[in-house]
Amino acid sequence: MSNKPPLNVAGQFWLNVNDVAFLGEERIALLEQIAERGSITQAAKSLKISYKAAWDAVDAMNNVAPAPVVATATGGRGGGGARLTDEGRRLIAAYRTIAIEYARFLDGINAAMGDSTAALDLLRRLAMRTSARNQLIGRIVSVTARTVDAEILIEIQGGERIAAGVTNESVESLGLRPGRQVWALIKAVAVGIVRAPDPGASVGVNVLCGLVQRVTRSDGPAEVVVALSSGVTLRGVVASDDLDRLGIAEGKTACAIFPASGVIIGVDN
Repeated sequence: MSNKPPLNVAGQFWLNVNDVAFLGEERIALLEQIAERGSITQAAKSLKISYKAAWDAVDAMNNVAPAPVVATATGGRGGGGARLTDEGRRLIAAYRTIAIEYARFLDGINAAMGDSTAALDLLRRLAMRTSARNQLIGRIVSVTARTVDAEILIEIQGGERIAAGVTNESVESLGLRPGRQVWALIKAVAVGIVRAPDPGASVGVNVLCGLVQRVTRSDGPAEVVVALSSGVTLRGVVASDDLDRLGIAEGKTACAIFPASGVIIGVDN
């Protein structure tokens, strides 16, 4: 007879937008603290998370939600203010109502499920995360097949378009076709930041321009967040020593550049 404790299902649910999970307990707690304190900085302190992590979460929510959930006022790093929008308040109310039913659902699952190795393996697969800092949602505009690969043109929020290069095998296995909703994942280290696009940029290079929202300096590369006119944000890296030389600073225009080959496409099952 096994002495192992029975498998117990526990966890948090996420609210979806267009079938994409984007809002869970940690982000709800952040939104509630922003509503109470009127500041992303103070909300981060109250939750004992970094200022940068809080801003990243706000950017991620605003990028995916049908309408922004947090509105911010300029004021420099650590300054300015923040408030919840009507969309943000609506989502908090919906989340808290559903949370009660979700807890009841988990109780029922645990009562019905015995010790199941197969169930544990499934839960591990569902818990997979990605290290890509730029996670955008969009729909495929076109698929241009070539001999061994294809170019996928994706329209993201706000009407901006980016190109991704994938193998023809991936086109088939992922079912990539015009109109399909997909994730576009781009690692921050694959994104360069410049003040203005290069007129001689080669084909297959994506260039998206906006205003520098934040610059996080370090002993090595600096992370630069560029906000597009639609509110979508992209993260890239620049050598800290080059920031001043390139004139990259908060509030100034800049462009995020990355190759089509650096875009990873993901789909929901």
